[in-house]
Parts: sequence; C-alpha cells; structure tokens
Amino acid sequence: MTEISLHDKQSEVIRDLFVNHTCRYSVVNASRGFGKSYLAATAAILAVQELMNLPDDVPNKNVALIAPTYSQAVDIYYPLIAWQLGMEDFADKSSKASGTFWFPGNVQLKLWSYEASQRMRGTGQYFVVADEVTSWKGAGMNLKESWESIIQPCVATRWSPKNSKKFGANPGRALIISTPSGYDYFYDMYNRQDSDDSWKSYTYTYKDSPFLDEEEIGRVKLTLDPLKFAREYTASFEDSGSNVFYTFNRQEHISKDLPYFDVGEDVHVAIDFNVGDCKLADFKSREFRETLSTLFKYKATLSEALNTTVLGTCNDYSARKYTQVGGSARIHLGV
Repeated sequence: MTEISLHDKQSEVIRDLFVNHTCRYSVVNASRGFGKSYLAATAAILAVQELMNLPDDVPNKNVALIAPTYSQAVDIYYPLIAWQLGMEDFADKSSKASGTFWFPGNVQLKLWSYEASQRMRGTGQYFVVADEVTSWKGAGMNLKESWESIIQPCVATRWSPKNSKKFGANPGRALIISTPSGYDYFYDMYNRQDSDDSWKSYTYTYKDSPFLDEEEIGRVKLTLDPLKFAREYTASFEDSGSNVFYTFNRQEHISKDLPYFDVGEDVHVAIDFNVGDCKLADFKSREFRETLSTLFKYKATLSEALNTTVLGTCNDYSARKYTQVGGSARIHLGV
C-alpha cells in the first residue's frame, strides 16, 4: 500500500476518529480544494485495516463510501483507492464495475451512489463515509431520511458499542463530508455536537488548504457571486432564502432621507444585471431620455452613463445602498 500523506487539517479529523477515538460521527464542513476526496478515501482505508485485524469469523466487516452519483463513486474514488493509494494490489480482488474491493479476512469496501445506498438497509456497516451530502438529490428521499432510516442504523446497530466490545473492536463510525449549501440538514448534523458528545464537527476554509493559492482565490472572488464564494471557499452556511437580493438588510440598506426627489415626481430605477458588478442607480424622470441616449451611444457602465448617484453595487457588500421611496413618488423599475 502506498504511504498516505495528509496535511495538518486532514490529520486532525483522522486522529480523532482512529487514534484518539474522541467521536463516532465526524462532520467535516470544508471549502473547495480542501482535499475532501483524499480524506474520505483515507478514512475508508484505515477502517479496512482495522477490520483486517479482527478474526475472520467476525460478521459485517463492511466499509461503505457513498458519493452523490455512481459515476463519481467509480470515476473519482475507485482510481484514488485502487491506484493512487495502492489498494488494488493489497486486495484479494477488486471490481470497478461493481465498485467493490475484497480484502483478506472477509473485509469488503464498497463504493455506493446515494440512490443505490437504499440497498444498504438492514446491513451492518463498520464505517461509512458520506461524501458531498448537500448534493444528495433524488432517490425518492432526502438526506435526513437517508441518514436516519438507512445509514445511521447500519452503523449504530450491528456495530454498536455493546456488540463491538464482543469482538474487541471499536464501535461503528461515520464521516460526513460536504461543502455547505445553506441551513439544511447538513447544517443540523454539523450542530449535533452541541447536544451529543459522540458527534464532532470541523470547519475548514480555503485558508486551511495547502493546495490553494491566495492570489488565485482573490481572482476567483472577483468573478463569483458573494453568496457562492462564501459557501464554496469560506465554508459558510449562507442561505439566500427567498430574497432576490439575498444580502439585503432593512436596517443597513434602506434610507428614507431623499431630499432630491420632488413629491409626485416619477422615479426611475435601473438595474444592470451582469457577470461582474450589478449596478443599481436612480435618476429623475426629466433626465431619463438624455441618460438612455448616453447609455446606448457610448455603451458605458450604468453608473458612468447616468452620471447620478449609484445606490449600490450588488456584488460588493460594502457598497450596497437601497432606497425606499415614500409619499406619492412612483418607482419605475427597468432591468
């Protein structure tokens, strides 16, 4: 087997699961580029090694690694486990078609898709890796139902602390990994450590990864929506909810002081939705024709063409200002 090399933050998770045994359920909330797949594969292999040290007649010596789709399971994890980590030569046999490795001592490591994981119901799983769980869609159920009805019972029953003790083994464990996607069930799992000491959670941002370049991340930040960047790279449980402007804050972004509007005057608001900055500007109706002419003639950005107050830049937290128009003034929204 190839020597496993982990960076410091990956090692932290592995130590707690396999060395210190400080938890049974680890929830890793991590950014893109952290090395989640390598961490998942390493955990699965270490669980296999633990099982191989048990007597051959111990039942349910199974390890499961569940990915969102079967193609991800076999295209990402099979080569990672078989060749990069050298387990193909270490196994008695393996099959990419079925995503299965068989090891000495009746130990099995199987790669599952989320949809196929329903067939795990009723089995005993010594260790389960649940990868990118916020991407688990379809299969007639959601993550909550899948975890509570199928996956956790596979770990908690056949490999309960009481049953495991009979075989001189550690109890069943699970590693749940994902990039966040709002306040969903993964968020609930992350917070379970607050009420159950068998759970432990970790958050790792792009700054915790040795594989990501700070300068390159700066370029990415310029092109990504702030919400997406917060989720993908800072592992923040941001949630847009039902708001179009999801960062809108009534206390911060509303101003009722509009001295330059005449009562009864039409107010035109134009929003330029673009890949880059989204400009929000307002201008008086008597300036409307002249402004549009300038805009189309020079193809300038909205703020330059209007030559008026720019109330907000949608992709810039610090610049957002929105206006609430009171009285009898009318708002015309042009997109």
